[in-house]
Amino acid sequence: MEPIKKQICLSEGEKKNPPFLAHIRPDLPDKANEQTLHVHSRNTANYAAQVLIPVNLSSSGYLAGLVHDAGKYTRLFQRYLRFEEGTRGSVNHTFAGVRLLLERYFNENTEDFSSVVSELLSLASGGHHGLFDCIGNDQKNGFQHRLTKEGISYEEAVQNFLLFCTDWAELDRLFQSSVDELTPLLNKICSMTDEKNPFFDDETAFYAGLLSRLLLSAVIEGDRRDTAEFMNDSHFPASRNGNERKQLWAECLTRAENKLSSFPKAAEIDRARWSISDQCRERAVLPSGVFRLNVPTGGGKTLASLRFALAHAKHHKMQRIIFTSPLLSILEQNASVIRDYIQDDSLILEHHSNLIRIKDDPQELDTMELLTENWDAPIILTTLVQLLNTLFSGKTTAIRRFHALCGSIIVIDEVQSVPNKMLSLFSLAVNFLAEICGATVVLCSATQPCIEKITHPLHMPVPDLVPFSADLWSSFQRTNIQYIGELFLDEVAQFALEKLQTSILIVCNKKQEAEQLFQLLNGGDFDLFQLSAAMCVQHRRNTLEALQKSLKTDGRKTICVSTQVIEAGVDISFACVIRLTAGMDSVIQAAGRCNRNGEAGSGVLAPVYLVGLLEENLSMLPDIQRGKAATLELLTEFKNRPELYGRLDSDRSIEYYYHSLYHEMPKQNQDYVWHNGDPSLFSLLSLNGYCEKETPYYFRQAFRLASSVFQVFEESTTDVIVPYDKGQDLILSLNSGQAEWNPAYLKKLLEDAKPYTVSLYQYQIDYLEAEHGIIPLPGGALGLNGHYSAKTGFIMEDTHLDFLGVT
Repeated sequence: MEPIKKQICLSEGEKKNPPFLAHIRPDLPDKANEQTLHVHSRNTANYAAQVLIPVNLSSSGYLAGLVHDAGKYTRLFQRYLRFEEGTRGSVNHTFAGVRLLLERYFNENTEDFSSVVSELLSLASGGHHGLFDCIGNDQKNGFQHRLTKEGISYEEAVQNFLLFCTDWAELDRLFQSSVDELTPLLNKICSMTDEKNPFFDDETAFYAGLLSRLLLSAVIEGDRRDTAEFMNDSHFPASRNGNERKQLWAECLTRAENKLSSFPKAAEIDRARWSISDQCRERAVLPSGVFRLNVPTGGGKTLASLRFALAHAKHHKMQRIIFTSPLLSILEQNASVIRDYIQDDSLILEHHSNLIRIKDDPQELDTMELLTENWDAPIILTTLVQLLNTLFSGKTTAIRRFHALCGSIIVIDEVQSVPNKMLSLFSLAVNFLAEICGATVVLCSATQPCIEKITHPLHMPVPDLVPFSADLWSSFQRTNIQYIGELFLDEVAQFALEKLQTSILIVCNKKQEAEQLFQLLNGGDFDLFQLSAAMCVQHRRNTLEALQKSLKTDGRKTICVSTQVIEAGVDISFACVIRLTAGMDSVIQAAGRCNRNGEAGSGVLAPVYLVGLLEENLSMLPDIQRGKAATLELLTEFKNRPELYGRLDSDRSIEYYYHSLYHEMPKQNQDYVWHNGDPSLFSLLSLNGYCEKETPYYFRQAFRLASSVFQVFEESTTDVIVPYDKGQDLILSLNSGQAEWNPAYLKKLLEDAKPYTVSLYQYQIDYLEAEHGIIPLPGGALGLNGHYSAKTGFIMEDTHLDFLGVT
C-alpha cells in the first residue's frame, strides 16, 4: 500500500509546536495542563510493550499502542477536545488505527500469518474504548465498516500521525517484529486441536480470540495508565524484574515456612495436613501448567496451595499469585490466612467489589475508570466472578486485567463452583492461560468436577499435586452422610430440635427458606444465628465471631441457619449438619462444617442429614436444580448398590454424580446458551454462527455482542453500601461535597466501604428507588436508606427510613 499522497499544509510554528493534544488538565496553568498526542502515544506503546514481556509480545504491544489514537490527529478532534465543537462521543477516533493497519498490511492471499497479525493488531488498537463485532448478528462486517466509514477525516489523521508521531519505516519494522513474535503462538494455537484443518476449527478460533483480547488488554493498560499519570500528576511504581521477583518470593516463602513450623503435629489429622502440605511444596519445581489439588474438606488446602504457589513462583520467577474464591465468605477467611502468613499487606491487593460504576461509552474514557484496580500487585485475592469477568466481560476495566494473568499462578478455590453453562468457556480459557500465557493454574476442590469429560475439555493429563492415598484420606473421614427422605419446612425445624444436643447447622438452598426456618426456630432455649448473602461482609464477620463464641461456650446449645455462604472456606465445626438436598459438591462442603477437627472423638462419625424439601421451587436456580437431580440419581444408585460405592462422599460416588450431571446437560448448555435459537457464546467467540457469508478475514467473532450478554450469574447485580455499623457513617461521608470533588478522598471512602455492601438485583433497586430507599452517591455508587436488619441483613420492606440526604 502506497502512503497517502494528499498533503496537509502546516505552518512552521505548528511543526515546531504540534497542535495535536491527547489530554488537557484544567487545574494546571499554562502549557503544563496539556499532553501532546505524540507523548501519550509513545507512553501507551511503551507501557503496552512492558506488560507483554512475559509472553514475548513487546513489539506487538508497542505497535498496537502506538497507533491506538491515530484518529485524534485531526483538527476536528482537537476542537472537540477543547469543547469547541461536538458533543460527548460524537467524534470518532478509534477507526483510523484499524484502517491504517488493514490497508497497509492485510493481504488475503498471503501464505504466512501476516494478515492474521494485521487483524489481531487492528482488534487491539480499535477496541480500546469498547469491543466491536467482526461479524454481527446483522451480518455487518466490523473490519469492512471501519475501512469504508466516511466523515472521520482519515486521510488528515494518518498524514499528521506520520508527520508528528512516526513514519512508515518504523511501522513496517514493528509490524515485521510482530509477525515474528505472533507466528510461534499462532502455530501453537493450531497444534492445540486434533482437527485435520485446525486453523478453521472452532476451538482454534476461540483461542485466537483470546489472543486478541490479550493484546487489547495491554493497549488498554498502557492508555489508562498514561492517562492516569498525566491527569493525577503521578507515576506508577516500576515493575519488578525477574531477579527482584525471585527475591520477593523467597522472602515471602521464608516467612510462611517459619510460621508453618509451629503448626501442630500431634494429632493424626494434623500429620495428614502436614503430609498434604509437604507434597505440594515438593511439587513446586514442576514446570508450569494445570494441576489439581484434590484433598478432602479440612485438608488444609489454603495453606498447602499458598506454600506451592510461593515456592513455584520463586523457582520460576513468576509474575504474581492470584487466589480466587467463589464466595466472599471463603475469600474473607482465605485472605485472613494468607495475610497472616505473608506478613506484608503492601504486597496484597484484595479485589472483590466494584462500587465505582463505569459509564458505557465507546468513545470516551470515564475518569472514574482510572480509580479501578488493574491487578498490578504481587498477590491478588479476588473472586471467581472477577476472574471470569477478566476472561470474558466486555467492560474495558475487566479486559484491562487480562494481561496480569500471564506468567502468573492462578489458584482457583472450589473450582466446582464454575457455573455449568460456562464449562466450555472456562476449560478452554484454562488451556489458553497455561499453554499460551505461561500461567500455572491450580484447580482446588474436595469434589473435583470431571472437566475432562465435557465437550470442550481441559487438555489432559491434569496431574494431582497430592495423589490419592487411602491411608491419608481416612484421616479426614469424620462424618456419615445419610438421606432421611422428604419433609416440609416446619418438619425440618422440628427435626432439628429433636436432633439438637449441642450444635446444629442447617444449610438451605434459598435465602427465603433460611429466613422462614429462622423464624420457625426463633424463641427457643438456644443461641440462634442466621447467615446469608443478604448480610454485608462485616455483618457476616461479626455474626461468625459471635457464633464461634457460642459454639465454644460449655453447656450452651447453638443453631445456625444459613445459605451456601457457610459451605466452604469457613473454619467452623458443628456437632450435626442438616443439608437440604442439592448437588453432592454442596452436600460434601456442608459436611465439612461438621466434626471438622474430630471433636466427636476418635473413630466417631458425626451425622450429616440430607433432607428433600417438599414443594421446593428451584426453577430460578437452574444450576442447583440440576445438581439436586443428579444427587437424587446417585441416591437411587447408592441404595441399589451400596457395596460398590462404600460411602456417599467416596471418589466413585462423586464420579457417578458428575457423570449424571454432565450426561443430563445438553452440549450447548455447556457452551453458554443465552437465547434459544441463537448461537451460544462459545459460537460467538469462535466461528460465529451468525456468519453466513464468505469473508476475506480470519476473525469473524461477535466480540461485542458476546460480551454484552455475558454474565456469571443469570441476573446482574449492583453493590450497594448498607447502613450497618460504620457503613452508615461512610454513606454520610460519601454524600458530602468533599467526596464529590476530591477523587483521592472518594477512592479511600469506596475502598473502606467494601465490607459494608450487599449485591442487589435491578428489580430490587427499582423498588427501593420508588420507596426513597436508595441514595445516589459520587462515582456512581449507591447507598441503602434503611431496609437493613441487624439480625438478618437486607430486607425489602422497611418502615424505618432515615432519609440520609434524600430530597
